[in-house]
Order: sequence, then structure tokens, then C-alpha cells
Amino acid sequence: MSSVSQFQSSASLSHRIAKVAGRLAPGERAVADYLRDHPEEAAVSSASRLGAETNTSDATVIRTARKLGFDGLSDLKRSLVDHVARRRDPAKVLDERLRRLPEGAGTVVGPVLDAGRALLGEADDLVDGDEWQRCGAALTAATHVWTYGIGPSAMLAEYFALALRRAGAAADAWTATGFRLADDLLRVEAGHAVVVIAPLRVFRETGIVLDRAHQVGATSIVLTEAIEEAGDTQADHVLHLPESTASAANELLVPLTLLHGLVLELVAKDRSTAIRNHQELNALRTKIAGNELDTTSLRGPYSV
Repeated sequence: MSSVSQFQSSASLSHRIAKVAGRLAPGERAVADYLRDHPEEAAVSSASRLGAETNTSDATVIRTARKLGFDGLSDLKRSLVDHVARRRDPAKVLDERLRRLPEGAGTVVGPVLDAGRALLGEADDLVDGDEWQRCGAALTAATHVWTYGIGPSAMLAEYFALALRRAGAAADAWTATGFRLADDLLRVEAGHAVVVIAPLRVFRETGIVLDRAHQVGATSIVLTEAIEEAGDTQADHVLHLPESTASAANELLVPLTLLHGLVLELVAKDRSTAIRNHQELNALRTKIAGNELDTTSLRGPYSV
């Protein structure tokens, strides 16, 4: 069966793997996982090298490429090169997303929502349950949680720290780069946890933050789709994000959802503290407003 008949030619590798996962033999799944987790190295590797890296054979590598909808290894490697280039170039990311929109569509909201649902579905397959539990336990045990993100990810870092504080945890966000980041890093101590949000790339600052956490004995968690780059750091835990540059969905959608889930993990372990904190928050808002936050006008005939 040709690649065109199985997949759209531009489907992401993660999407291709998810579609055929049930039809892959163990060796083929090992190859597929390696391709997904190490795209840069795989893009310049021969079939025999890929076979050696996955404890399979060059024949298994070729068979896997075809099952994933590629014409062969060369077609697969071209796709990997395009994927790596897109992830590093914001202009290419935007261009790829625009190409995902149907021509002549009256509105983009439908395709964008469809892409978001598909991306969240892929995330469900990628998040390892055991690793998720370890991340939740690390955050629960931490005496202070630091969250770090730069560029668009800075908003997620600030949201996560705010949500943790409202749940009763000691948390703050960093969004600095350059020399200013060094002052923040001085505050990390053993017993702390550092959560880094790096959807598309693990920048130099990202690696330094993770190295510092390791150096002082803090636990670190990184959320990224650049798994190969994350593997070169000293991160303790990695939450694997799906490839977002090959769809109309935003790269912040899945990390935002996972961060929300981590907050709920903490809340579930200490529900009373979280509720008490939110009640106190509402009381403080009442004082700031200068009067009671009256909700009686919102009550309908079915209110109790």
C-alpha cells in the first residue's frame, strides 16, 4: 500500500506511529520509538546504524519506515530533516500551520479545534503513567517549586506557579534569560523541584537550569517534544510532548493541559489545604473589592 493511501504525506511522525501502533511487531515498535525520540540522529543514520541502535536489523528498519507510510528510508529521513528544521524555525512552524488549513475555508476555528483534539489524543499515548506518578510525587515532596519558561512558555511558567500557590504550595516562576537568570539560579536548593517548559527546543538556558538543579540536589522535570535534546541534559524526569509543528494546533496546548493535571495531582493529595487557600483567596478579594462579592443576582429559580 502506498504512503499516500495510508496517510497524508505531511502527517507527523507521532501521528503515524499512533495510527499503526497496533500493527507493529516489537522490533518495529522499537525502531518507531527511536525515530520519534531521536529525530536528529536518525535523520543522518543508515539503516544498519538504526538497526544497531534499536537491537534490530536494517530490514526491520526499512519495514518500519514503510509501515509508517513512507516510501522507504530516504523518504523517512527527509521527513525527519523537515521536522527538525521546523522545530527550530518559527517562520517554518507558522507556514506549516497555515498549510494545514483547508483552502477557501470561511473560518479556521474548526480545523484548529480538530488539530487540538488530535494533539491531545497523541499526548495520551505519550505520557508514561509511571513517570507521571514520579513527577507528582516529586512536586508533592518539594519544599519549593520553581517553574521556568522563556518566550511564549513564560506565560505557562507563571500560570503554573500561580496555580501551585493557590493550592498551598510554595512556588515561583522564572522567565529571565542571560545574566539575570544567574540570580534566580542562586535560589535553588536541595529539596526543591524545578519544572522547565520547553515545548519545541531545549535552549542553552534550559540546559543550564537543569544542570543547576542537579548540582544542588533539586529534582527537575522538563516538558518537551525535543526528547533527544532533553536526553543530553541532567533532567530527572521528562514528560514527552507530541510533535506540534505539523498541525494547526499550538505547541502550548498540551503542556498547559499537563501542568493543569499536575496541579490537580497536588490538590488531590491535600484537598483541605487547597480548598482553605482558595477560601482565603476569595476573602482577600472581598476586602480588596470593599464589599461582599454578592452572587444573589446570579441565582435562578433552581438555586438551592
